[in-house]
Amino acid sequence: MRSIYVFFFLTLAGAGFGQGKDPVLFTVAGQPVHVSEFDYIYNKNNGKDADYSRKSLTDYLNLYTKFKLKVQAARDMHVDTIPALIKELEGYRQQLTSNYLNDKEVTDRLAREVYERQKKDLLLNHILFSLSPNAQGADTLDAYNKAANAIRMIKTGMKWEDVAKMSNDLNSAQKGGKLGWFTSMFPDGFYDLENAAYATAPGQIYPIPIRTRLGYHVLRVEAERPAYRRMEAAHILIKKTTKGTNDVVAQTRADSIYKKIKEGQSFEELARTVSDDKTTSPQGGNIGYFGINQFEPAFEEAAFKLAKDGDVSMPVLSSIGYHIIKRLRRDEEIPYERAKRKIQVDIQRDQRFNVAQSTFIEKIKGEAGYKENAAALKHFASQMDSNFYTYKWRVPDSLKSETLFTLGNKEFNNIEFAEYVKTNTRQRLQGSDTKDILATLKNMLKEFSSQKCLQFEEGKLEEKYADFKALMREYREGILLFEATKNVVWDRASEDTTGLKAFYEKNKAQYKWDERAVIHSINLDTTDKKLVDEIYKFAKKNPIDKVIAKYDPDKKFISYQKNTAEKKSPDSYKGIAFAKGAITDLNLDSGLTSYSFRKVEEILPPSFKSIDEARGYIIADYQDYLEMMWVDELKAKYPVKLNDDVFGSLVKK
Repeated sequence: MRSIYVFFFLTLAGAGFGQGKDPVLFTVAGQPVHVSEFDYIYNKNNGKDADYSRKSLTDYLNLYTKFKLKVQAARDMHVDTIPALIKELEGYRQQLTSNYLNDKEVTDRLAREVYERQKKDLLLNHILFSLSPNAQGADTLDAYNKAANAIRMIKTGMKWEDVAKMSNDLNSAQKGGKLGWFTSMFPDGFYDLENAAYATAPGQIYPIPIRTRLGYHVLRVEAERPAYRRMEAAHILIKKTTKGTNDVVAQTRADSIYKKIKEGQSFEELARTVSDDKTTSPQGGNIGYFGINQFEPAFEEAAFKLAKDGDVSMPVLSSIGYHIIKRLRRDEEIPYERAKRKIQVDIQRDQRFNVAQSTFIEKIKGEAGYKENAAALKHFASQMDSNFYTYKWRVPDSLKSETLFTLGNKEFNNIEFAEYVKTNTRQRLQGSDTKDILATLKNMLKEFSSQKCLQFEEGKLEEKYADFKALMREYREGILLFEATKNVVWDRASEDTTGLKAFYEKNKAQYKWDERAVIHSINLDTTDKKLVDEIYKFAKKNPIDKVIAKYDPDKKFISYQKNTAEKKSPDSYKGIAFAKGAITDLNLDSGLTSYSFRKVEEILPPSFKSIDEARGYIIADYQDYLEMMWVDELKAKYPVKLNDDVFGSLVKK
């Protein structure tokens, strides 16, 4: 519930305050509320109705003043010291900071790049020379030279397919290096390969080897086409009984099923009853959404050639059998502004996000006057022992504090960097092949300083971004308000049985029943029409208990349900008159095995609802009452001072 409550007050948050003079509109217990805050909140919450009339401004001022009174009460209750709420607020802050700790211009460029690339698919071939992700030195050079030599061999006339046999990707090597169709975004860690692919014309080879986490690739783009994007489809599978060859029996069966579909039989029903894919058949053959390069090419090509939703393909042969495919829906291109948000979220989980992050970190360093002490880093490296590239390494006891870099007015020394080096063992061991301690430490210092830059910037977000400051204020005050209201109003209304009962007795007149009809819905579980007519005739003049006593004392075939309907709610007694003794006609139920009718057994006069009958309404009203009393107490406790001149300057009509 808190998330909903906080969200409501987040609608009060703004995207920026006015600059320059910002007079105080009012104070609560001496705490100021500036015009900029109130002006934006008023405008945002009122939308098109924000006419700045005196009445509109006054109404909203009263609402916002009550809000601030409750927030002040929450602070005095020390709600802001509750550890769970502090943790919750920090969680909100972490969610917000991700939108500020990157270069928005670069992020937008990367998102636009993905959007444009997603307009076409590329058919790729590659030759892979494997390499460990952390490999350096001789191993890296050897793999690079092999890849470069493969490119030279192809350029001097050797067939691609023959060179592809050298590939360490054994699966694609057997197919002449064929990978299949791809579109942006490529899997994480293959951004450089994606860049090369989209920079290469169909039929061409990228001129140099491309490094990914798998090694060096020689890349050829075979073809391109307008993007297939994603599709939701269903299929009916008829499995082959013989591998590797066409199965006449299976094909004939698939053709027969396809004919039935064209004649109007339900695709979904046939999928449930005849499909050999027992995983999807219960769902009418639905295989969900899929994109390119997920299924066999023949299947995908047939599916994506279907022109419109509902179209069904002829039987398509795959390695396992014949598929009849139905297109359910297909993704189409959407405007960039709609697509951008999802793409940007995807980018944050991808290697290319490092581009935006690196640019942003360089900006932070420039703004904060970042200075690195190269001599101190060399001195630090000289003090490392032979265990540096092992799990045994420990920070030397003899290490004396020395500044490694400065950021703004803060200095970061080798002691805290040494702890970072000790903790990040995997990063430290990545340089073990070369044993170049200084080079390893330079890489680690880059990561360490980047972390400190982001932390430095995060600490200045409220100062630099007015909208961030506003959002954090609203999160904070929303959480405080929720917790205080829960303690003072909601919990009390639910737990204070004495107060609730007293409130009910005082306001009993608000909780009344209108005239009510007691209606019996009677069921006769028999096909004996003569007996049914006799019972129905008797029931017209007698209550249900006498009907049962006379015709079914063992309660074998007569049953009934009782409900009440208020006169002011005609839908609750639709089809029957609101009068004692009113009765509906006999109805033979759809199964032809029983009869039913309804009868108004009695009319109840207007009466007070019991506290149990009206509990939900009473608690809600009691909460409103407690909140009103609480606000009155707060008004008496905390002085509210309005600057009339400032308020008057807001009035436009």
